[in-house]
Amino acid sequence: MLRRILCLALMLSGGRAFAWNSPAPDVVLYCPPALQNALHRVADGYTAASGVNVHVFVAPPDGLKGLIAHRARDDVVVADSATIAALAARNQVQPESVVRLGKDPFVLIRNDRAALPPGAGVAQLVATYPTVLPDPTTAASFDGAAVLRADGRAASPVQEIGVSDTPTVIARVREETGLLGLVHQTEASGPGIAKAATLAVAATEVSAGLVTNGQSANAATFLGYLAGPKGAAVLHAFELEPES
Repeated sequence: MLRRILCLALMLSGGRAFAWNSPAPDVVLYCPPALQNALHRVADGYTAASGVNVHVFVAPPDGLKGLIAHRARDDVVVADSATIAALAARNQVQPESVVRLGKDPFVLIRNDRAALPPGAGVAQLVATYPTVLPDPTTAASFDGAAVLRADGRAASPVQEIGVSDTPTVIARVREETGLLGLVHQTEASGPGIAKAATLAVAATEVSAGLVTNGQSANAATFLGYLAGPKGAAVLHAFELEPES
């Protein structure tokens, strides 16, 4: 009897696989390190308004792709637009759900106790202070040396110090007053650090979408909140720049 019921249901569905919603209403969100603080704040606002918890997990772009490809539980993913487009092309993100959230420029940060020369620009800064930046590996969200060189003003850095990712960049700059760090603008504020200069290179475009194998019935509602006025206000407060 069970087999007959399943066969009938499959016929009525036209042979399509059934979407399944987890009995737990919680939303699982994946994002890169640069956006974790902003998205935790957005998640808190959504939870306060809806009563639905949002669990935020952080990984670099290659890590996000790997987790989703291996069907680790995820409902919504936020990442650079190229990563979201790649996931949508593989039908791992619903293409029709993709929304643009804004642009995240690359910036230099300093220790907030450091006294930099007044009016110093990018060229003078990188020629004077060692710059900590992410190495070009899958652990990082971007190739720091390539980004730095893309700004012609930074053509002659006094020293580049490669590390695994931007959280490590921030930790190093927070510990030492004589260093600069290269990060995204959304991670350029916080205890012990401050923005020193903005690079004249293309900003990272940020998008979000629903994961095709997502399980929460509240995923679309959360994505709408994230892309709506309240979510946008939080992202703007963390200096994600709006689309022009």
